[in-house]
Order: sequence, then C-alpha cells, then structure tokens
Amino acid sequence: MNMARPTPIESYEDALRWLYDRIDYERIRPTGQSPFRLERSERLLKRIGSPHERIPCVHIAGTKGKGSTAAMIDSILQAAGIRTGLFTSPHIEQFEERMRVCGHMPKPEQLTRLVARLSEILASAETESGDREPTFFEMTTLLGWMLFDEMNVELAVLETGLGGRLDCTNVCEPLVTVVTSIGLDHTHILGNTLQKIAFEKAGILKRGVPVVQGQLPGEADAVVEERATELGCPRFVCGRDFAWHHSSPPKRDGKPELASRQQDLMILTPHRRHDGLTIPLLGVHQAHNASLAVMACEVLRENGWSKIDDSAIAHGLQQTHWPLRFEIFDGEPTIVLDAAHNPDSMRAVCQVLEGSEWKNRKRVLIFAASADKDVRSMMSIVLPHFDEVVLTRFLGNPRSVPVPQLQEYAAEILAGKDRSPQIHGEESPRDALNTARSLTAANDLICVTGSIFLAAETRGLLKERRA
Repeated sequence: MNMARPTPIESYEDALRWLYDRIDYERIRPTGQSPFRLERSERLLKRIGSPHERIPCVHIAGTKGKGSTAAMIDSILQAAGIRTGLFTSPHIEQFEERMRVCGHMPKPEQLTRLVARLSEILASAETESGDREPTFFEMTTLLGWMLFDEMNVELAVLETGLGGRLDCTNVCEPLVTVVTSIGLDHTHILGNTLQKIAFEKAGILKRGVPVVQGQLPGEADAVVEERATELGCPRFVCGRDFAWHHSSPPKRDGKPELASRQQDLMILTPHRRHDGLTIPLLGVHQAHNASLAVMACEVLRENGWSKIDDSAIAHGLQQTHWPLRFEIFDGEPTIVLDAAHNPDSMRAVCQVLEGSEWKNRKRVLIFAASADKDVRSMMSIVLPHFDEVVLTRFLGNPRSVPVPQLQEYAAEILAGKDRSPQIHGEESPRDALNTARSLTAANDLICVTGSIFLAAETRGLLKERRA
C-alpha cells in the first residue's frame, strides 16, 4: 500500500494552491494517449462516499449552449422550490463559481474545509498501480459532489467539462440528458469530424433515460439517434417534438417598441403550450437553449417532479442570470462581452449584432483566442462586422494566441477586400480596452469576444473601473 502524507490545508489560499497545483487541461493541451478514464472518476467518488449515486441529476453536453441551458434549468428548478446544485466550468472570477447550491457559491471557509477533507481522503487511500495524480477538473468535480451532498441537494444540474463519453461528470445517474449542439471544437481530443464529436457527446446517454436534443447537423443527428435507439432512450428533438417561436413584440401607437434586451417567446412541447415567456439573454441561439431547458424540465415533471409547474418555468426563465453571454455594460461607449470561442458561437454573436440597437453605430472589436481553436474561421466570420479591430491576448492562461500571429491571420483574411477594418495590436486586455475606448465616441460599441478567458479578464477590468 502506497500511502501519501496529506498536504496541510489551513487557509483558503492553501486550498486554492492545492487545487491549482494539479494538471489542468483548461490551461494545457493533452498530448499522446487520452488521459481521460471514467474508472478513475468512479474510484475517486467511492472514496468520498459515492454521492453521485444518491443525488439525481440533469446531465448536459454540447459544443455550445450547455452552460446557458444549465443555468436556465437551474433557475427553473429553484423557482419550483427544489434544492438545486449547479456544476459548470470554467469560472469567470473565482473558483467557487463552478459549484452552487440554490444559486449560492460555497463560502471560503466551507471550501477550505472540503478541500482539506478531500486531501486527507486521497492521502489515506491506497494508490492504484500505475495511477497518476488526479487532475484539477477531477478534483473540482469531487468537490462539487461533496458540496452537494453536504448541503442536501435534491437535484443537480451538471455541465460536462469536455466531450461527454469520458468526461468525469459522466458517472452520474441522470433523470434526463441534454445534447445542446454539435460543432467542430476541441478536435484534437474529440475528433475532427461531426460524427466523431457526436459520438463523444452522445456518450452521456444512459439506458432508458430520456434525451432532449437540440437541432443538430444531419450527420451528428444520425449518431445521437443511433445511440438513443440502442439504449432505448426516449428522444425529444427541437424542431420535431418541441419548438419555440418569438412572440409578437408589444406595440405602441401602432409601431413595435424599440429593441429590447430580452426575448419574448412561445414554447410548444408535446405536453403544453407556454405563452408569454421571457428570457434576459439575446440571440436565436439563446431562444433555442431556452426551449431545451423547458423541454428538459417538462420531462422531469412528467416523471414525478410535480413542483415544476408552468409558473416556475416562466419565472425561472425570466430570472436566469448567466454572465458573458452578450453581457452588456452600459456606458459611453457601450461595451458587450461574449464568451464565444468557436465558429458557431461567433456566428451567433454576429446575428445578435444585426439587432436594431446595434446598427448605425461605429463598432470596435477586441479579439483574442486560444491556440487550440479554429481561430482563422472565427476571425473570418467576425472581422467584417466591425470598423476597427484590436487584437490582443489574455494573460491568465498560457493557451492565448500571440498577437503577431493574430495580425498575420487578419492580413490574410482581409487581403483584397474592398472594405476592411483597421487592425490594431495590444499585448494585454487592459491596453486593448484603452485603445478601443480611444477609437470610440459616446454612442459607439465595443465588443469583446473570441475566448471566455478574454471576456472574463475584461469583465474584471470593467468592474475594477466601476469600483
């Protein structure tokens, strides 16, 4: 038996240091053979008492939209009076954002105590032959389950970290699974075709458990359908079994009101029609996500969670808060932050920018991206929508693409175009924000996108400025 000595954890800083000392695939790209193994997650969960076997959940995978869908489902469940746990990643400002109970993060002293307990459990356990140190995300997942168990969570909402089939959240016992979308992202890990990525996402399906599915490309839809049929999973597909529509905008003096920063929806499911729904998130993609959330909650209601009534669905959607999804900071100029980080989500940002509120303004883009993303495609989509572009890099994660490389991509993309934005380069989000401000007037727009890490760092700068 190989016994390790526990690391002394006496403070919040000790706890964070212990976590961040572990390998973190949000910061570095895996190489060689896939490091992900569900058997490891199962062994680790047994060491903390297998809370995943006692707490039912909603499990969500997808290339984009899974975080927003998770937030909407969690908000609906809270509105129904259900004690919820929400597990998402990555965090924006502080680690504890990844795990919430009824919307509340653990307090520093609670997190410190849980990390100290986890350290002791792992140190006292027998190390398997050839086993490696648990990763940052594995430890984070364990802490989430420990928190949910300690706080008597009735129903957890879990967002996968990467893929689905081998993601360490995938040892849960879901009441319903959700596949929001499938596109080309994380291709170095999940595969370079939609079929391969769909296979990984569909790996969260469980025998006989209903699956709620977004509108997927045909080849991806076929993979999910085959897996659902194999496992006997009832399948609810957006656009076939349920649908959403924008409600007619209210009128004043015979004319539609000015652009709103919310969406009014009607969502039709196999069970009922939900009129007069409102979500405080912009974009067709968020309307799609809302329909997935409502359908998932209806599946729960039809399977015994009777507290999820129509009022809870309406109130929960309206109260959803999810930062960095076309998050608007009013000022002179207006600043929008969006965590878009792949071609599909970049198209969604551009679609929102077609709204009347954002037209007839000078637009300045601040852009940075991670090296493992399809950066050229993202830039090709977004650059033409702006008058000026400030290329930069984020500082808190080593995966950021260097500014000169972004400038090279921009020159190639814009070569020969009749109308091209002016390109600027800055080596930090702070300098990029200052440059963007210098290029705009009071009624103009600055949009910050390309990476959740860039959006998060810029959000911190904006909050710092307001303080």
